[in-house]
Amino acid sequence: MNDVIEFGLATKSDLIAIDALEQQCFAGHCYPDFFFRQALDCWPHSFWVAKDAQAKVMGYLLASTGAEADVCWILSIAVADTARGKGIGTKLISKLIETLPAQITQVNLTVDPNNPAKALYARSGFVEHAFEADYFGEGEPRQVMRYLKAEHT
Repeated sequence: MNDVIEFGLATKSDLIAIDALEQQCFAGHCYPDFFFRQALDCWPHSFWVAKDAQAKVMGYLLASTGAEADVCWILSIAVADTARGKGIGTKLISKLIETLPAQITQVNLTVDPNNPAKALYARSGFVEHAFEADYFGEGEPRQVMRYLKAEHT
């Protein structure tokens, strides 16, 4: 893989590759393909992709505003196995945070407590905020992490 990675907002032509990456990274517990099409309509300014020099999708991040007007939630972030450890996840998070509207002051996400991605989120400024033992149902615990923009400006 060429190490040149371009970051931009997702487009309709990226959706098949995003779905394939979702299946690769979260098999058995992933969003259905039609969700990404609807997400593109609902949150086009918080749906980021990372592409290599051949325009292959190597990662994506999808976020949405929350019930509170000042809160954004990262719904999903995925990086291809072959591209992990190259800063793509960090850059996707940075792109989101850099481009959030001023009224968004907090970014939240959930992560399996045993997922090594917790370290990525911590390096990006997220801190553990809450824990739910059955977030996605019985036996599906999640650590809620949050990023406060005021603490990083």
